[in-house]
Amino acid sequence: MKLAGLLFALTATSALAGDRVLIDPLEFMVSWPDLIGRDVVITKGRIVGASDGMMLLSLPGGNVTLYPPWTDRDDLRPLFEHCSSLLTDARCDVAAEGTVGKMLIGDGPQLKGVDFFKPAGQ
Repeated sequence: MKLAGLLFALTATSALAGDRVLIDPLEFMVSWPDLIGRDVVITKGRIVGASDGMMLLSLPGGNVTLYPPWTDRDDLRPLFEHCSSLLTDARCDVAAEGTVGKMLIGDGPQLKGVDFFKPAGQ
């Protein structure tokens, strides 16, 4: 049932592009344990606490911890300028691509090898 639900959810709310899954942020928070080891693009989230060592992607239902290596370091300029605090605004809205993992402490989701994009419609 869980696998069938995930397959339905991926078909309904995401598109498979090669090995990469394009996924809605809410669906990611529900399905991330089944996506460990997969490359995903989370279609929209808000960066908070941006730093060179890590940052958070705030999504409905929780946060995803983002870790380097950063695919394009030029993407970090506006994030460091506008998104280093815990209270950020729409300038910190991004789509994020990376490989899904599980935090060692807290068991929450993480992405490594992250690349950032402007979300669709912005």
